[in-house]
Amino acid sequence: MKTLFKILIPMVCSCYVLLAQETAEETPDTNFVSVRQEQLQMHETEEIAEPKDSAGITRQLMQYLKSGFAESKRSSKCLLTKEVYGYHPYWYGSEYYNYYDFGLLSTFCYFSYELNAATGGYKSIHSWETTNSITYAQMAGCKVDLCVTNFGYNANSRFLRNPKAWNNFATQIIKLLNLRKADGVNLDFEQIYKSDKANFTKFVAYLYERFKTERPGTTITIAVPPIDYNNTYDVNSLAPYTAHFVIMAYDYYCADSKHAGPVAPLEGYISLKATLNKYLVSGVHPSKFILAVPYYGREWQTQSSSVPSATTSYVQTPTYSQIKNDYVGKYRERWDNRSATPYIVKSKSADIRQCWFENPESLNLKYDLTYEYQLGGIGIWALGYDKGHTDLWQLLETKFMDCTGYAGGIPKKPYYKKLLEEYFKF
Repeated sequence: MKTLFKILIPMVCSCYVLLAQETAEETPDTNFVSVRQEQLQMHETEEIAEPKDSAGITRQLMQYLKSGFAESKRSSKCLLTKEVYGYHPYWYGSEYYNYYDFGLLSTFCYFSYELNAATGGYKSIHSWETTNSITYAQMAGCKVDLCVTNFGYNANSRFLRNPKAWNNFATQIIKLLNLRKADGVNLDFEQIYKSDKANFTKFVAYLYERFKTERPGTTITIAVPPIDYNNTYDVNSLAPYTAHFVIMAYDYYCADSKHAGPVAPLEGYISLKATLNKYLVSGVHPSKFILAVPYYGREWQTQSSSVPSATTSYVQTPTYSQIKNDYVGKYRERWDNRSATPYIVKSKSADIRQCWFENPESLNLKYDLTYEYQLGGIGIWALGYDKGHTDLWQLLETKFMDCTGYAGGIPKKPYYKKLLEEYFKF
């Protein structure tokens, strides 16, 4: 098995390894596309039409909460033992978020505010002003963050070298957070030139000071890549301004990988454990880090059914729900011991495909890392990817919910629930 993984090491270079190892800024890997950027581009023309909140909708929400699906099904003694940070893609409407167990989320992060790099304003905020998903989350006591996305070296450089754009951004984001009584922002700036490292830190410090002056208590979290050899994201300098760093612990193998393999391998030279060791050697307290896991898989057409196998083309990025509905039970589920992840081989004549993904067993092992490394918690990319299935929610409850009343935990915010119960006499 050790020999096998040595063979696998160079195969992920088309994803994060080669990208992170770039030293000559004139030749960065501009072809790399993360799963978040990929999904945002795929759904860029989609908007979810939702009515503005009203007494009628609020009554419906209260009935939903009292039905027992969210926090009310648990004793008031039940508390999360770790942060559970869930990203909600804007293109998922009520047919998805109606099935979220908000009682198992500490933070609901709305994806996303698409940054206009030239001005600091937004290209789109995707129904942030009207979506009822935020109301659901707040009524269940979740904190709410707005994710801000900016993808690409040039786009990030353009923004990070323009303090006037910082000022406009801060003004816009404060207005939007006030509008929804939200708690903070999550900065998802992917692909930053090494020469913009200091600028990124200065921008975060500037935003922190604006919040401190104009909106005290507002938090900043930063999404960071699984591998950052150039230390572009200077976690030591950023830590004083940041509530958490959300490690995007996936895309170790991605759409353009030359060989099929695990999206989030647990062990090995290139793996979640290697990622954690790299970040924690910085000296930043482990509780500052949140380990975000994938609720999706990767499927390639491959030359053979063996592991490893070279890819001939990329097929798709299936969600957990798609995999459960279309593959599990129809094809034999295999297990890769080294990466501690499942995969499926589909073979029909010359058409051979491998799909690597996560299941409760593999996620359970990843969740164990939060206790082993004393991390702040886990993140989810993305909520809704498990539509129609409850096993991943059940795993979260088993791993991170304590109902003894004795263990310390993360209290849920009361928000509007008590007020609305009084008003509607529930």
